[in-house]
Amino acid sequence: MHKNILFLQGPVGSFFRQLADFMAKQEDVTTYQITLNGGDDIFSRSKRTTAYVGKPQDWSEFLKAYVSKHNITDIVVFGDCRFYHRIAKKVASEQGMQLWAFEEGYLRPSFITLEREGVNSNSLFSYELFEQFNETGLSLSEGENLTRKNSFWFMSVNAFIYYFFKLIYAYKYKHYIHHRPWLFSEETYSWIRAAVRKVTYAYNDYKLSKSVKSSLSKQYFLVPLQVSVDSQILFHSPFGSVEEFISTVIESFAKNADKDDFLVFKHHPMDRGFTNYQRFIKKLCYAYDLNQRVIYCHDTHLPTLLKHAKGTITVNSTVGISSLHHGTPTKVLGNAIYNIEGMTSQKELHEFWNISCKPCVDKFSKFTRFLKENNQIPGSFYMKPTNTFAAISKIILS
Repeated sequence: MHKNILFLQGPVGSFFRQLADFMAKQEDVTTYQITLNGGDDIFSRSKRTTAYVGKPQDWSEFLKAYVSKHNITDIVVFGDCRFYHRIAKKVASEQGMQLWAFEEGYLRPSFITLEREGVNSNSLFSYELFEQFNETGLSLSEGENLTRKNSFWFMSVNAFIYYFFKLIYAYKYKHYIHHRPWLFSEETYSWIRAAVRKVTYAYNDYKLSKSVKSSLSKQYFLVPLQVSVDSQILFHSPFGSVEEFISTVIESFAKNADKDDFLVFKHHPMDRGFTNYQRFIKKLCYAYDLNQRVIYCHDTHLPTLLKHAKGTITVNSTVGISSLHHGTPTKVLGNAIYNIEGMTSQKELHEFWNISCKPCVDKFSKFTRFLKENNQIPGSFYMKPTNTFAAISKIILS
């Protein structure tokens, strides 16, 4: 069967273009792309690429006509909750096409996620199949121990190029709706501020790292915060905002936790220049008389925080999986595929502070192997070994 594969928005950079080129070399495969803004444009291949410059309300009809004209069999996206991708998912379902969604790896930093229909709480992850999964005789996924220490800098450079050309070609894509609400000037200013804050907070983060390994060890609960506009908050949680999540956790901690315990909020590194919850947390601490028991940090070493924590409370961040890896009791307040009895706490939050069990090592090991065999691909969006493209092609073309 001939495959006609349509690529929409990918991660910043040339990953989708290179993947499309790789797949187009396969027998009976033709790849296409629709660009939605100048960033997509600059990283695309002009051949077989179409610019959508219409209004958001016309996107559905445009896409229906496009997939019909080119006999599209599969649509590939990065993140299934973006406006254009949500509509693409609906069109794919109506037209009997496959939709493939990429996301940052559930098992970071050496994997990327690829699933049919959607990721995170939209995943087709089946608890029944997981329980039936037999890992006996399975070999480790190739490259699972790869490290991606330099991928942040590749991503940063690609992000700058992407947003720069998004601004340059704004006249062409004047109706485009971006999944991040900030203007280019706001993005630029915020990333500069993020760099300054990283330096400013370094000393306090260093001091906290020393404390959690000594006086605070096993006397605090870690609360990793997520990006304020992350789909994990907006679409995969019961909370309307990060602030609402913070309020819920602080109120429950004040009323139920041991008086000798502490609460450590860790800001998301990708949100450092965009938001700051210091004042908000301080006000809540005054209200609940917690001024000396709540700590707010930014770049404190995450594995160290997880290793010495008494427990972790998260909405649905993949930090929760890292917490389980470190054997730390974990409570999930949103929708997460790893929220499984025996791994995460199934107690209510008000009970978790005083009744928190460690995750089952065997069950977590089985879970990670299940992910590697079903939706985790060794590699990175910003460092592109050929074997990553080959593994992706094998899945989509099968």
